[in-house]
Amino acid sequence: MSVKKALYKSPIFNDRFISSRISIEFMQNFDRPNSTSKEICEEELSDTIEDDKQNKLYDALMKNQILGLKHSSEHINTENFYKDLDPKLLFYETFNTQNQIADNRFSLSPAGGLDTPIYSFNTQRTIPKTPYKVLDAPELQDDYYLDVIHWSREDMLAVGLGRFLYLWVSSNGKVIKLHEFERNDAVASVAWCPEKSILAAGSNRGHVCIWDYPSGKELLRSKVHHSRVGSISWSPQSLILSTGSRDRTIAHRDIRAGIKSDKILCRSIEHKQEVCGIRWSPDEQYLCSGSNDNKVLIWSKQKLETPSLRFNEHTAAVKAIAWSPHQNGLLATGGGTTDRYLKLWDVTTGQSKGGIDTGSQICNMIWGINVNEIVTTHGYSTNKIAIWKSDLKCIAQLSGHLSRVLYIAMASDGRTVVTGSGDETLRFWEVFPPNKYQIEEEQEWNVYPSRRNIR
Repeated sequence: MSVKKALYKSPIFNDRFISSRISIEFMQNFDRPNSTSKEICEEELSDTIEDDKQNKLYDALMKNQILGLKHSSEHINTENFYKDLDPKLLFYETFNTQNQIADNRFSLSPAGGLDTPIYSFNTQRTIPKTPYKVLDAPELQDDYYLDVIHWSREDMLAVGLGRFLYLWVSSNGKVIKLHEFERNDAVASVAWCPEKSILAAGSNRGHVCIWDYPSGKELLRSKVHHSRVGSISWSPQSLILSTGSRDRTIAHRDIRAGIKSDKILCRSIEHKQEVCGIRWSPDEQYLCSGSNDNKVLIWSKQKLETPSLRFNEHTAAVKAIAWSPHQNGLLATGGGTTDRYLKLWDVTTGQSKGGIDTGSQICNMIWGINVNEIVTTHGYSTNKIAIWKSDLKCIAQLSGHLSRVLYIAMASDGRTVVTGSGDETLRFWEVFPPNKYQIEEEQEWNVYPSRRNIR
């Protein structure tokens, strides 16, 4: 089928489409029988060089798809060409190219629906430098040893503000006060169960409380520690709740044995100072703990009383811990103010996989599930958010918080993260791209990539 004949297949545009002037002129050029495709392309570029920048770029992309011509650098700077295009348009065209989608009905090009070639774009995705939402969080504590925000699989964000525990419903922005602790107590840590709609929280006085949602019923209140419970982690499948405390111990409770029981499975007693952070591995074989004694300990699920590995390379407190969801046994840890190192470990071999000086205190971190990247949040002296490739190459830094970025949580879609700071704000960032299935679903419904329902 000739290009001219293909262009007039009916219908291509509906009554909602308003073409730009240059696009109309470009279409008319095909009616000139004595002009070659190359002459048309060159003449069209010279005629529109003074026009609006976005229209020129858009017209160039349309000609690229219809004619299959690659424009030379003397007309369009290739680097700026792709950088200045609408990121949503660019992302979809890149995805279609990489996956060689034959059915081009959902292309964002004006030539969408035609049997035309799609050309490969060597581009790096754009990471927005500013948050798309900022929420005030009064009394969000500026304390390195706490962990008071967590996102559930149902997109419920739990936030501890002083002695109040709130839930923020991402679908409608509604805020629910779930619990109010006593006046001499406060929320120190929160964590949603990955398998059930159950929320656990630790308090400054050593209490561990568990609630059911959406009923809001308190299922358990137990004092299993002698001091604040600053870290909580659920095992992914067996529903073991592990809590780390300032009393230097980690307590483990199996809620399948009876959620209202005060009985615990065992205690892990090895750290010499406060347990700052704990995380179960995705395969549930290991628990990692970091402490104010600068040590990182690895505990096997089969033997939680004695650590199976010890990593002693950090020179400051270790609160930031993240397991890779892409490679079994790969662990990332981050050190405090006098250390500042982001380190990788292979717990299957017990070997270090390298590290890098980030230049500032690492307060928290999370490992992406859609892409193999790590997000770290920082305190003194940068107060920034950094995004790292798995080879520890920094690809972006985000700023906006006015104080230490102490807290981070990821939405269930794997695309959005929320950060909390001592400046008493929560900031929502679109850090990661959608995964393959999310893109296919959005293409099926013919919608642009969006911030879901959490705007």
